[in-house]
Order: sequence, then C-alpha cells, then structure tokens
Amino acid sequence: MRRPRFDPVKARQRARQRLRERILVVSRSHNPYVAGSFRQARLAARAVGSRVTGRQLGWVAHLRTAVWTGPATFEIGGWAYERGYGHPDGPPETHVWLERGPRRIDAVVTHGYDPEVNAAAPTGSEHDYGNTAFTASFDLTPLLLAPAGDDEPWVAHVRVVGSGRDRTGTFVSRYRLGSVRHLVASTQPDGDQLLARWAGSARGLTLRRRHPAALATSVTLDGRDVSLLVATDGRELAGGSLETDGESTPLTCTPQGRDDAGRPLFRLSGTVPSTAPVVTDRESPLSVERDVHVRTADGTDLAVATDLDDTPPALVEGSSLLLATGGDGLLSLVDAPGRVLVDAVTVSERPPGLRLQGRYVLGELAAAEEAPTLVFSGARQLLPVETTFTPTSPGQGTWEGWAPLLASVWDRQPLPPRTGGYVLRARTPSGTILPVSAVPAITRRTPEIHHLEGFRLRLQAGGGRSMRFNVAAARRDDEVGSFQQRRLERLYRRHTWSPRNAIYLESFYGRGATCNPYAIDREIAARYPQLTRFWGVTDASIPVPLGAITVVRGTREWWHARATSRYVVANDWLRRTFTPQPFQVVLQTWHGSMLKRIGLDRSGQPKSKIDTIRLEQSKWDVLLSQNHHSSVILESAYDWHRTLFEEGYPRNDPLTPGSPYAGDGAAIRERLGIRPDQKAVLYAPTWRENQTSMVTFLDLERLSADLGDGYVILLRGHSRTVKFGASLHEIPGVIDVTTYPEVTDLFLAADAMITDYSSVMFDYSVTRRPMIFYVPDMDDYRDSLRGVYFDLSEVAPGPVLFTQDDVTTAVRELDQAGERYATLYDAWVERFNHHDDGRSAERVVKRLLAIRK
Repeated sequence: MRRPRFDPVKARQRARQRLRERILVVSRSHNPYVAGSFRQARLAARAVGSRVTGRQLGWVAHLRTAVWTGPATFEIGGWAYERGYGHPDGPPETHVWLERGPRRIDAVVTHGYDPEVNAAAPTGSEHDYGNTAFTASFDLTPLLLAPAGDDEPWVAHVRVVGSGRDRTGTFVSRYRLGSVRHLVASTQPDGDQLLARWAGSARGLTLRRRHPAALATSVTLDGRDVSLLVATDGRELAGGSLETDGESTPLTCTPQGRDDAGRPLFRLSGTVPSTAPVVTDRESPLSVERDVHVRTADGTDLAVATDLDDTPPALVEGSSLLLATGGDGLLSLVDAPGRVLVDAVTVSERPPGLRLQGRYVLGELAAAEEAPTLVFSGARQLLPVETTFTPTSPGQGTWEGWAPLLASVWDRQPLPPRTGGYVLRARTPSGTILPVSAVPAITRRTPEIHHLEGFRLRLQAGGGRSMRFNVAAARRDDEVGSFQQRRLERLYRRHTWSPRNAIYLESFYGRGATCNPYAIDREIAARYPQLTRFWGVTDASIPVPLGAITVVRGTREWWHARATSRYVVANDWLRRTFTPQPFQVVLQTWHGSMLKRIGLDRSGQPKSKIDTIRLEQSKWDVLLSQNHHSSVILESAYDWHRTLFEEGYPRNDPLTPGSPYAGDGAAIRERLGIRPDQKAVLYAPTWRENQTSMVTFLDLERLSADLGDGYVILLRGHSRTVKFGASLHEIPGVIDVTTYPEVTDLFLAADAMITDYSSVMFDYSVTRRPMIFYVPDMDDYRDSLRGVYFDLSEVAPGPVLFTQDDVTTAVRELDQAGERYATLYDAWVERFNHHDDGRSAERVVKRLLAIRK
C-alpha cells in the first residue's frame, strides 16, 4: 500500500474541521455546567467583538415582508433579537423607526408569535425567539412634506428591550424570495415618488422621497413600436433612447406643450429591436431589459421614471414586450421570445394543490408554436400543471391551471412533493423556454405559508417575479426549529418510557424506507403482523411499506416511536439524539460490505471523531454482516465485541431465484420505460467526501450517443448527494433513477452495472451479471481521500477502467465479459455472497425477535 501524500491544504482543512467538531461537542454537551459555560463565554466574546469592530455581532434583525398599504403608508414585517438572550416572560418591547440625522419617524408596532423565527435561527439555539416577531407600519407623510431637494435616504432601525437587555441596530438580512425582493415605488399624484430599497446588510432598509426629473405619464405599445409621453421638471429634452448592455436604440423626441401642472411634455417614440434570445434545451429563460433614458438640451442623461408602481402588466397583441418597474421607480421594457403571466394563485387544502390563472403571449413565435406546457420544477421532482388555454387572438390568450400536490412517483401511492423549492416553468412543444412571472398582486403576498396535510407549503416569488413555492416537512409550531427540537430532546431524555410491542425502522437517516431495514420490515409484516411498524422519515414524501406508520423526523410522534419501540433497526448511525432505552434491542444492519475504509480503521482521525464513533457503537446491541470479510472489518472498525449476525444481506433476497421475495425484473423494466430489446446499464458511483454533488465522471450524454438506441443508462446517485443535486430529465437514453426507492429493483432491471468504489458491487454480484469498474481517481481515493481494504484491480470480477472510451468499449463487449472474468467472478461470489441465498431476512428477523431485554 502506498504511503499517503502529505497535502498542506488538506491538513489545514482537517485542523479547522477538528476545531469545529470540538466546539460543537462542547456546545451540545448534555452537562449543563459545560454547555452553560460555553454559552457565557460566547456571549462575552461577542460583546467584546462588537465594541472592538463596531459591527453588530450577535444582532439578528430580519426583514420578512414589505408592502405599500396606502400611497404614503408602508408596512414591514420581520423579527429582531440578540442571539443568546431570549424573552421567556413575554414578547420584548420593540421599537421601529426611520432615522436621518437628528430626525426620526416612528412606526406603529404590533407584536406576534411566528415559528418561522425559530426555523431560521442558527442550529443549537437555546432560546425560543418566536415572540420577537413584529409588524411595523410607517406613515411617510413627513417625507412628502420635506422641502424640495431634501431627498436623502432614511434608514430603518429596530430597538429591542426586555429581559435586562437593550439592543439597537439596523436590519441585517432580508427574505430573498418574497415581497422584500420586489419592492416598488409609490408614486404620488404630483409625480413625487416614495422609494423603498434594500441597501445591503450594512444599512438594511432605506426609504426616501424623489422628485423625478423625467416621468412617463403614459406608455403605448403597438407590436414592437413604443410611444411615451414624458413630463420633466422644467428641463427641455433633446432626445431619448432605449439602453441595454452594449446597445442603444434612439427614440425620436417631440415637444407636446405642458400638462395641467405646468410641466413640459415630450413624446418619445421608436421601434424596439428584435434581439430577444430564443432559449432551448436545459437553459434558463432569458429576457432583454431595456431602460428608457432621455437627454436634456445641455446633454444631461436622465433615466425615465414611471407611475406604474404595482400595476399589473399589460400584454400587447402580437408582441411579448412588457412594461416593467422596480424599487427604483424607473421604466424599462422587458423583451422575450414569448411570455407567461400568472395573474392569480390560490392554495387548495383538499385535495392539496394550486389553482392558477394567467395570460400568455407567444409574440414572434406565434406563427410556428403552440401553447406551452407548464410544470413546477424541483431539483428532484417535476409537478405538471394541468392547463387549459383559451386563445383570444393568434398566439395569445388566457389560461387556467391545476397543479396537484399529491404525486405518484415511480407508480407508487400519491404522496406530498419532495421537500425543497419548485419554480413554475413554461416550454413550447419545440423546446423553447418562456419566462414565467407573477403579477405584483401575487408577489406582495409572499412569502405566504399554508399548512397542508403532510407538509407545509410556502408561496414565493423569485428573480424576475418567478412563481415559486417551497415544501417543508409538516411540524407543529412547537416542533419547528433548533430550540424546540432541543426542548423535545430534553423531554425524551428525562422521561421514563414504557415499551410497546413495536419496531422502529430507519434508513439513511430517514432519507428513504429502503435497504436492509426495508427487507426486515417486509419479513416482519409477513410473519409477525402483531408487531407495530414505525418508519422514521425526513418528510411525508418518502413512501413507506404498506401497513407501516410514518413518523416524520422532529415531530412528537417521531420522538415517541423512537423512545417506546421494543426493537430499533437502522442501516446507518442513529446519531446523538438517540439514547437506547433499557428495554430496547438495537440492530445496526449497516448498508454495504466494505472496499473503502470505515470507522476506526480510517487513519488521521481526530480524538473527537474517535470518541463519537465509540459513543455511537455503544448504542447498538447487534451488528449485521453480509459476509466474513465484513465481520472482520466491523469488529475492527467499530471495536465490536458483542453480538454479530453474519447472515447475508436481507436486501439481496429478491435477487435470488426461488426466494420468497424474488423480484420480477421484467415488470420493473416496464415500469422504468425500458424496451425489451434494449440493454440497461446501471451507473451507480459512490459519494466523495470532498464534494457534495453527485459523482459523474462519465459524460452520460456522450456515452448514450456512442452506445446508441439499443442501450439505456440508469443513473443512480448516492443517497448522501440527493439533496445537493438535481435530476437529469433531458438527456436522451438516460433515466435518472436516483430517487427510485429500492436499489435492488434496479439490480433486477439492469443487464450490467458500472460503479467505482460503491458497496453495490457486493450486492449486484448476486445476479452474476457483468460489472465494469470506472475509477479515474483511484490513486487519490485510495491514497489520500478514503483508503481501501483491498486492491480492487487484483480481484474485480470485471474490467477496472480509467477512461470513458474504455468504458464504452467494455459496454459494447458485455457478451464476452462473462467468460473472460468467470474465474474472478466465482472467487468474488464465494468471498462476498456466500450467505446471500434468498432467506437472509428470515434468519435475521428470527434471531432478532428472540432477543428480549
């Protein structure tokens, strides 16, 4: 084995990681004296740091919402507190005001409780900050009464008084997917504008009055022709233009006399160039934004303001041009190949879904395109919108849509969407992506939270006024956030629990209901139906076996199931929140035989990590091993000297013909959309500790093209990378099966497998089908990143390859691989699969239930 190379960068990273781990261990200590001393030291350090640097260390002031409720009335919502100091006896006294020099405008403040405060609080928060939420309403008439030229910005301040503390500061953060991102001006009858602006974390929210030098009082669009009537502050205009990056389009300018207020009027007119990009494939929709400028007689360039404010945009027949404005109150024309507007959205509780209404225009695409398809696109799931289009003229009209939020994925039972963000996208039949934007009446509502059965939905508005929503696990107010979870954990640890005739199962920290725990559940359901089965999952989108009870992580039901079930089965660490009860039997099934080093066998680990490993293994009563190779490693890697079941892997039972749970590969292939004449190749790389995204050393688009239509590639990312990446939907010949619940089904569907260092190599070999090992980073992985227990290149039952071209050739020669690697394959199966006989689950469950405490 080669000696690991010393890397100074990685050495510094490991040192910083060890320090962070040590801080985390101390801060989370169950010893109240240790944890309390740490908190006091942290608060003292913040106080010193604030005095020395002048920064607002420990100060949290978050701007959640901001809307105009009248021409000169502005309402904001958010929260403010000092980290480390709570207000258990009631909400603090909160003051909000605008300040400029010695002058001040106070807001009317209303207090409330918002669990979102705790959800946004840092991990490890020791206080309930929910009662620090507030709304504040400003009457900005004093700004309008200020003398002409008095247009400097006013800065919003917040003061929080309570529990012996008195802190003042500005807003330091804002919600980026809601009304605060889409601030608009409030234009007064005399043309003056009130402008709200987010000025960054240093100044936060600012407001000011502006008397526009040039204001568009009317705008007319006719196709791509634009005509504006502009009033000035008395200056004469010599010309106008539309400005965008690297391009200026002149507008003719003609005097039009004066308006009723005596202001000079000018007519600007011209034609908008047809330079909007057409976007296809997997790109994002692009728009061209042109700002309107005028030039005075003395050559001064002025941006033209508008009184559009939050007026809904109007669509023009035959054109996808839109008039737009933002928090600066300035006028721009937004151009795109087509456009979809969302005019209304309502959330339905039963059945859960979104009802949408809007308008669409295909513009220059009208002659060649039909109405687009709408879909809410998430990182790992697509939610189609059932849409009805009603044309009002060629290439233009209205639409209504219904987006059901219970979806059947992989032909399973309908469930809530996967947690995460979703954005509404539109695509024409030819693949052109159209921008989708919500009208101001929707964006001013956001964020808007709805509690639906099984999940929590937050309406949002992103860049370009995109229509979005976020899905989170359903939790009660007193279950949301780090503080509430610590409170529930304390109750869990202090209570004396009584056992239930139940089993709690967990797979990959609740990210699925799969692997060995799933196979054990199946056996218990068939032979021991009197045993109640609880599945701990991260959210309700995870399908659990029929008859099992879902308990979502962090809910009271989850804590209770973990505390009272007589048996606990997991395939990975149960982590620090789990403390085994005296009556509980804990089976750690693990999730694969080992090529890569694990646990205490990994070199260079800090003492804190070693202590954590020993603490975790002390919670287990039984370890499950697939084979003798793994038994020896588990005893070493986890210093294991207690009961060990060497019985093969229950998850592999379906791979053995004649097993009670033998799978139907043909039915699975049909479900996945694989034709009978195609060869299916599963690509299943493992994860890397130096990156969070899926490992895809193979160029799948090129590989699929090289192999041709006779092959289909099944891409299976590792469970640890699911939340960091996005599914692939658009590569011909590639099916992304990363979210498919049970990997064993994919083994049955695949004619061959490509992997690297993943433990799936020890499972797929039960099928005796060809394997290809693509390991372009073998030297780094073996010598620096992880370390291995044996040299794969010496014993692999298939080719070990380092280039994509070699992989392509190997796939084409799969038929010859069996004979070429028969001897190595026989030795591999004898070494690693000697217990995988199709009845592993039966033996494991029988032995497990025989143990009583």
